[in-house]
Amino acid sequence: MMNLNYIKKFIYDAKDTINEVEGELYLVGGYIRNKLMNIASQPKDADFVFNGDIHEFISKLQNKGYKFFPIKESVSIYRCIKDKNKIDVSLMKGNSIEEDLENRDFTINALALRFSDNKIIDPFYGRKAIQSRILKNVTDRSLEEDPCRILRGIRFCITLGMHFNLETENNIEKFKDKIMDLPKERVFNEFMLIIENDKYGRAFEILDNYGILKNIVPYIEESKTIGKCKYHVEDVFTHLNLTYGVFKDILNGSINLQNLDISKLDTKMGEFTLKEYAALACFLHDIGKYEVYKKVGNKVSFHKHEIKGAAICRDFCNYMKLSKKAVKYIENIVEGHMYPLNIFTNKTVNRKKAFYKFFNKYDGYVVEIIITAFCDNCATKMLLEIKDKNLGFKEFIEQMLKEYKLYCNIRDNKILSGEEVVEVLVKSGPQVKTAIESIHRLRYLGEIITREDALNYLKSQTSKIYI
Repeated sequence: MMNLNYIKKFIYDAKDTINEVEGELYLVGGYIRNKLMNIASQPKDADFVFNGDIHEFISKLQNKGYKFFPIKESVSIYRCIKDKNKIDVSLMKGNSIEEDLENRDFTINALALRFSDNKIIDPFYGRKAIQSRILKNVTDRSLEEDPCRILRGIRFCITLGMHFNLETENNIEKFKDKIMDLPKERVFNEFMLIIENDKYGRAFEILDNYGILKNIVPYIEESKTIGKCKYHVEDVFTHLNLTYGVFKDILNGSINLQNLDISKLDTKMGEFTLKEYAALACFLHDIGKYEVYKKVGNKVSFHKHEIKGAAICRDFCNYMKLSKKAVKYIENIVEGHMYPLNIFTNKTVNRKKAFYKFFNKYDGYVVEIIITAFCDNCATKMLLEIKDKNLGFKEFIEQMLKEYKLYCNIRDNKILSGEEVVEVLVKSGPQVKTAIESIHRLRYLGEIITREDALNYLKSQTSKIYI
């Protein structure tokens, strides 16, 4: 949250600075909007507009200890960050604050507080729109000039409980196809902000209702045409939405899984946390089904859809300019999401060995894959009227999470160092790595317990390393 003492200090210092330079200072946009909607809210960002010599104004603020840097120097926008909070100061566009506000996206954001007399400037009736929970573009040019504002509007609908008026909906219809003409990084950032702020799993359904989703994510329309089989009574797109919704239920605490440490997903990967990327992967998990769909008589098959889906996700993520780490993250979750169910339904497999093979292959993505598998299974059961054939799957998932904790504990707490392994084997290179992995596996399986057991095992392998 915004450090209120910090922003109050900035306002005090900014007012004092105005006395040293000529100009008028305004607090604008989301900060005012959020305060009008809820006086107790604590916005994390504050935006200001200045109509004087902004370079002199920023220089004076720098002398007071504020560390501003230009984010768009060509149009004079400067930013100051403290912890996770940020203050932006920009040069007024146009000859008046009213002209500046005309360039905003929606009327709820076209508000300004003038510091000289503490007066709210509201030329487009933004306060009335806030009261009515109506999202209205400022002018007919608002969405045309920047179609990415459509995605921002969807986010406001979700987070603020608002709805578009008819005029704005008509403009969305006109300009939605222009979204992907914008830089892909910017589109993806707005797309992920929607997912980040979507508490109850409505994002993809709303994006689809406005005809936006199919322009961003591949195979959306195709996924609505297939999917019904002996395991599913719904089409693939409906199933994707349900699966994503279950994931959000886990995040907001509506569904509890024992042995799941959800805080792991709070880890940052670039601008967003793993939660957002995992949520996207959860939605995309069956995206490969259309490409592998086969129907012979009454029998429907989606064999290896997870492999095809992973490839589609890789291409999609690369197209959207995601980092290599993010691409690999989503690709692995989609590829591995069937693995837990396959172990569960195989009644002859040694589960302990199967767990190890799975953990070893997808280490680093295991928790997310297990969660996705659970969400997938829950979504499948939601619309089934027949008796649950996978009774006990939740307990199985919880046991798998527990086993992975054991696997990680053994992995992170080695009983022999690499140097000790080299000393016993009198060898180096790949064979040492293989021996260490073998010890890890046998410890997990309970066949090696102590340090002495590990040394005896190595001595027995001096002529040949066995896995």
